Amino acid sequence: MTKHDLSSRHFQRKISEFCELRIAPVASRRVLENIRPFLISLIIYRKRPPLRSGQFDWTAIGQASGVEAELTVELKKQLRPGLDAIIRWLDGPPAVEEQRPPKRTARPKKMASARNATCAPSTRKPQRATADGIVAPYESLPRGPTPKPISPFPEPLFDATEDPANFQDALVYHMRRFGDTYWQLYRAVIHLNETFDNKTLLSWIKGERVPRSIASFNILRRIERRYRLSEGYFKEKLPHQARSLYGHDLGDISPAERRRISMHLPEDFNSLPFTKREEILDWVRRVII
Repeated sequence: MTKHDLSSRHFQRKISEFCELRIAPVASRRVLENIRPFLISLIIYRKRPPLRSGQFDWTAIGQASGVEAELTVELKKQLRPGLDAIIRWLDGPPAVEEQRPPKRTARPKKMASARNATCAPSTRKPQRATADGIVAPYESLPRGPTPKPISPFPEPLFDATEDPANFQDALVYHMRRFGDTYWQLYRAVIHLNETFDNKTLLSWIKGERVPRSIASFNILRRIERRYRLSEGYFKEKLPHQARSLYGHDLGDISPAERRRISMHLPEDFNSLPFTKREEILDWVRRVII
């Protein structure tokens, strides 16, 4: 393991501890489990937090981590030291603190003109009362930029000049090529009605786990299509190629027989008609087992 890898893993643990100490007390568990992977993904492939005019772009940060609605003032305050630490670790200058311009003291003449202005007709736009009784501008517009839709087939930021040998390095490399964060990739390849855990994808990026299930291989194929890679590109870089997949729909077959059969079944076994699956199982039992 290189010196950089050791430094990265050590800093990932530091940021994880930071989240438990600073984020957990002021946010829900769901927010914590979204923010922690977002921060760690910045470390893994050395990407700076979104900035705008030298300040943190909270709108972009909220979208990238999936906590737009829960990004309160207190959460921003607690999150800022962690973001600054990541920038320092990447040898970048820390973001400047957001500063509000001081209020000017009104001069006597201006105060007099302000009093006279109260008698003049109002030129402000009409206001309306919302359902909960709060008065709001009649034509109020949402603040901040419109959320950027995720393209199913983004353009690469640079040409592929490397072909990493192992699965984790290859996945991180192509995520960097297409400018994908961990959360953006998850939102791009996971369908709304699916229950694929976002932490499983993060464990691939961190090198803690590799795909083994049928569902995981389906996700790999979607990532390959998104990055215009050849089919099976990531699968060829996985260790332990001889191991069988799990997740096949084998009905009430015992666990022991399931393990023996699984390694001889095609990846698309679950999508085949019932009669075809029965035919394959019968053949495996008679010819192989």
